[in-house]
Amino acid sequence: MNLIVPLAGPDFVGADGSVKALHDVRGRPLLQAALDGRSWRDEIQSTVFVLHDDAASRKFAEGPLREWYPDGKQVFLSHYSDGAAFTCMAALSLADVSAGPVCIDLCDILFDFNGDPVSTIDQPEVGGVAITFPSDNPVYSYLARDTSGRIVEAAEKRVISNEASAGVYFFKNPAVLAKAFAHSLLNRQALAHRDLLFVCPMFNGVLDQGLRVEALEATNVVDIKTA
Repeated sequence: MNLIVPLAGPDFVGADGSVKALHDVRGRPLLQAALDGRSWRDEIQSTVFVLHDDAASRKFAEGPLREWYPDGKQVFLSHYSDGAAFTCMAALSLADVSAGPVCIDLCDILFDFNGDPVSTIDQPEVGGVAITFPSDNPVYSYLARDTSGRIVEAAEKRVISNEASAGVYFFKNPAVLAKAFAHSLLNRQALAHRDLLFVCPMFNGVLDQGLRVEALEATNVVDIKTA
């Protein structure tokens, strides 16, 4: 499985120069605690980190990031993108991500999890998998189901259900991800939040391909945005 970690947003480096990935959570740096705590970490074969090209991000990448994940690929963007969806596309285009499932992990939420997203995404009719938890806080993205229990919509910063995204998304392969991104581009006015394209709404593009999206629930959620 391929892992994409978008770290290129304007909130990655604080006004005081602190790096979000280094924030102490449960006695460990946030990024390391998140990635090393994922139950599917042993399934990851290729990791791509996408960062904004600034002094603090370069220092972090050349220091802790390289020490923690020496085999990880690093992609630097000269400008802030129009949202995490665009940032993830940079990983696909510049780092030569191979075929196979793609996991996008925003790495700002910690949680416990006993599900199996890898076997779920491998099901022929499934094109996307989200990790979710109960919430009604509009800081999150959400997935909604129809009366039969199938996921039919994904939205950014809009509470359309009680299933909030934990910031981890699985796509069947790079082609499904790329088509989902194209769908977001074609429907940007409806899917964007503050004119930015995020990852969760790309599941609408997975559904548009005739594939299912599944949601697996996490527990004991710790989010640095709300903690």
